[in-house]
Amino acid sequence: MENRNEFLETDGLYYESETHEWFHDKISTRYARKKSILWGSGEQNDSLNVACFVVRNKETGEYDRVMMDVETNQIIYTTKSIDAMGSEIDKMKLIKRFK
Repeated sequence: MENRNEFLETDGLYYESETHEWFHDKISTRYARKKSILWGSGEQNDSLNVACFVVRNKETGEYDRVMMDVETNQIIYTTKSIDAMGSEIDKMKLIKRFK
């Protein structure tokens, strides 16, 4: 019997290879792409051009969270924790805002 986490797969299958299944992570993607309102100073152009996914290794059954740069299709961050993903998004937004 295969052990699956249906909650992590809720947003639907995006891509499948021989070794991995890639599922949409719509909540993290939406959060990264949303413009923030910080410290009452109005809208900031801190939205990120990324896509987030939950990736399942078919052999081990383990799940990872992955952030990709949409322009280059390169993985820019990976973690097992949704909290770490959110923290990385916040960090990237702050860096973009104060650049």
